Amino acid sequence: MAIDFKSNINLGGLQLQKAALHPLSAAPSNPSEGQVYWNTGDDKLYISDGSNWIDISGDVRQIDAGGGISVSNGSGGTATVSLSHLGLESLTAVSGESAIDSIFFYDVSSSTSAYLTCSTSTGIEISGTSLQLDSIPNASLANSDITITGGDGLTATAGATALGGSTTVAVGEGTGIDVTADAVNLKNHASLSDDTLVMWDDENGQLIDSPLSDDGTSVTVGSSRNLVIAGNLTVQGTTTTVDSNTVNIGDAMLSLNADIASDATPSEDAGIEVERGANANKKLYWDESLDSWRIEGELIIDTIPTVSGTNTGTKILVEKSHATDTTIQQTTVADIGTALGLGLYSVVLDPGRTNVSKTGNVYTVAHGLGTKLVMVEVVDATSYETVMVEVTRTSTTQVKVHFAQTVSNGDYICMVSAVANEDTAGDLTP
Repeated sequence: MAIDFKSNINLGGLQLQKAALHPLSAAPSNPSEGQVYWNTGDDKLYISDGSNWIDISGDVRQIDAGGGISVSNGSGGTATVSLSHLGLESLTAVSGESAIDSIFFYDVSSSTSAYLTCSTSTGIEISGTSLQLDSIPNASLANSDITITGGDGLTATAGATALGGSTTVAVGEGTGIDVTADAVNLKNHASLSDDTLVMWDDENGQLIDSPLSDDGTSVTVGSSRNLVIAGNLTVQGTTTTVDSNTVNIGDAMLSLNADIASDATPSEDAGIEVERGANANKKLYWDESLDSWRIEGELIIDTIPTVSGTNTGTKILVEKSHATDTTIQQTTVADIGTALGLGLYSVVLDPGRTNVSKTGNVYTVAHGLGTKLVMVEVVDATSYETVMVEVTRTSTTQVKVHFAQTVSNGDYICMVSAVANEDTAGDLTP
């Protein structure tokens, strides 16, 4: 039978014997502070703090913090223990161990603690607070020797070489190489010159000076031997100097100003200039401003071929005035006769000619010599005998021939020559 007490029960210090706490499968709701019950599900005893049910079955209810340990929530609830320092202090040497620096460790094989000491003979030492490698004896290494094998051009001591020992590696002397006690050199290196390109001497197996040298400014071919260029030669510099006394060129035509474009307007003279030392140089060149070949100095032609069958079409070179200089042009024998008042003005007196007209017994002949100082002679066209006629000089371009009686056209020839160099001062020299 359950008795429901409405007030606290004070046992007055007497024992509550054979009492059982309230067994429940779940925690009671709205508990009061200090209320307890037994949980039949997990078989644990719980007490209420007024808000939470706290498992008090077998718990350590108080933990005191020691050195290096801190405790939170140590009373009621889950206690948290934190380590702020863990170490071994005030250790002394274990009996039987040396007093040198040692490492304290736990020996699992013997289930005991001991000191680990280091020996420099093993190559390991303790330096202050550091465990480090020391001088490791070669004997302590797994591979205490090495084998050196000579490669191409090298030879080495046969067999293995112990660490700490020595092996000699020698360089084999090959073609073009000299080997001395402490150096490897090019054979004949002492005879090679500075700034000179080398070439291979197959007969002696060494390098020697070639005729080519390069000092950083000029590349020089210094040999007296002939230089043969099998391919084309292209010179890209602005000046080409040839000091040879004899130059042979196989090309039948030299091209000057070859770098001018085919569609460009010509503007440069081109030709040959002769260096004459202390005297002024002379040139044979094409003068672009005159559009003519020009020779500086006199021109002498040693041989002029004889031309057979010469006629009035034959060309002659004569001097021609130019705006800036004198040049040469072609003319004909007839033009020379005209200039001298000869040849062209030996004309038949026949008004059928373009330069002859007739009025009555008077013939007018146009000569175009530009002067009245002309000599006129009339000859018979058949016998070439001179006939006496009256001649009047009506202008500087024509004369009139007067016959005293009627004559037939074509029977006479009129010859007109200019004598225009008039001696007005009386001091002309023939």
